[in-house]
Amino acid sequence: MTKHIITIMVVILAFNINAQVAITIPAEYEKNEKLVLVWPYTSGIDSVIGEITGIAKQAAVVEIIYNPDSNQFDTTMIRSFLANMGIDNQNVNFIPAYTNSFWLRQYSPVTGYGVFDELLVPYLGNPGFSEYNRPADDSIPSQLANYWDMDLANYGLEFENTNIQYDGLRNLFVGDQIIEQNFPMDENDIRFSLNSYFSSGEVIFMPSLTQSGGGTWQSIDMYMKLIDFETIFVSTIPDTLPDYQVLEDIASDLSTTIDYFGGNYDVIRIIAPPNADGTYPTTQQQELRTYTNSLIINNIVIVPSYGLPEYDNAAYNTYEKYMPGYQIYMVDARLLTPDYGSIHTITKEIPQPNFLRILHEKVIGTKDYSPSYRINCLVASGDQIEDMWLYYKINGETEYTRKTIHLVCPQHYADIEDLLVTDTVHYYIEAVSSATTTTYPLPAPDANFTFWFDPVDVNEQFEEIVEFEVAPNPSNGSFKIISTDHNNKIEVSIYNSTGQLVFKTKTYTGETIDLRERLNTGYYTLLVNQNNISSKLKLLIVED
Repeated sequence: MTKHIITIMVVILAFNINAQVAITIPAEYEKNEKLVLVWPYTSGIDSVIGEITGIAKQAAVVEIIYNPDSNQFDTTMIRSFLANMGIDNQNVNFIPAYTNSFWLRQYSPVTGYGVFDELLVPYLGNPGFSEYNRPADDSIPSQLANYWDMDLANYGLEFENTNIQYDGLRNLFVGDQIIEQNFPMDENDIRFSLNSYFSSGEVIFMPSLTQSGGGTWQSIDMYMKLIDFETIFVSTIPDTLPDYQVLEDIASDLSTTIDYFGGNYDVIRIIAPPNADGTYPTTQQQELRTYTNSLIINNIVIVPSYGLPEYDNAAYNTYEKYMPGYQIYMVDARLLTPDYGSIHTITKEIPQPNFLRILHEKVIGTKDYSPSYRINCLVASGDQIEDMWLYYKINGETEYTRKTIHLVCPQHYADIEDLLVTDTVHYYIEAVSSATTTTYPLPAPDANFTFWFDPVDVNEQFEEIVEFEVAPNPSNGSFKIISTDHNNKIEVSIYNSTGQLVFKTKTYTGETIDLRERLNTGYYTLLVNQNNISSKLKLLIVED
């Protein structure tokens, strides 16, 4: 049965278009339909674009912008070049448009969803780029809007998308260069405008690294990367460098920043590699190499590499550890960083046509034991929600168990039951609307969230909360759970010495549980649950 539960996180405002726009701007790591690139017509860089195309088209449609006035007025040359790299035309399209450069993310449109004629549809936001004297680049948002027949919102600010990172829910991180770019506007005016354009809760101005290379752009994607709603990669550099303390303060501040779920971001440090001569930059105009300038496109992550196995492998391992289930690729970026960009700078993702988002504070790592564990979430959608599912598996199981998520307020939920203290749980969430589907994490079922219990903590917890005793003990298999308060309703789960659940019942304290025909001699563990508080008891079964 269709469930008419629709949540849309929006703010109403007026843009320089003939419509009121309710906006939702997704994060890069949410579900995307396309990846856009600009063909560079430059030897060497064309191979980089080709390699990215070959990787990304496994996960999304790749749209390559080409110059319609070039000597090859069509795409024959580009198609032949890709074919020579072993890249076929499947999932590859071409867009005729005029550009001054291939550094697409600097001047690309902000991509999101807005309400036009009472429908929530994808639209493009057009930030200014005029101060760089690249008029064709500056016109790309309007060229793409015309080509795709999409609505265009013209912003009253100048900024580059390389200098903006949004978690999609609460915090918009913006390089402080935007303040100088938009003089005489003050910080409050800029913050108010950005909140309007992104529908964000907070605008956080990020310091520029003025002595670490990267050129005049000073882009924040050269030192930080949001990989999900709760996690940020931040570069680390040797402590002998001028900007070392600036970067450490940035990491410290981000680790105390409140995310959408009310917790703090998990800040993961990822070491930046040196330049070709083994040194690091100490001035603004030097080359800056980084691993945070990567691209997430659905279930694929493309990370820059630099021909330095020690550093490249460490970066790969960091991405693999904190983005399990994603396909991690590395593309040589040595031709990009001398011009102050990398993989992220030359790409731009385009969200899926229909908005659908799962809001979930992931459950990972060691948790307090409970035989029943509740997974909470919410959903935001532009269409009717049909279903939500929780998929989970225990320990080494190969198949997921699917369970309905109850679409109730204030939290949707599903319970994982009959858990043992020795269990490790792997899970993911799926949402199905009338127009599309999505999962969290996005690469599921290859990716999932994992949590487990600490037996030591569990034992300590039980020792503090023991409210019951079992009698007689030892027993022949017929016994009672006794409490100082009589007639308590309880749930009793009995596990053998290998941790296997052998019996479960709901009863009352003081009532006889007769398992003489079911339990062999030996030691058993009893978990007694009352009002979600568990006590752990030991029982020895002996012969009559």
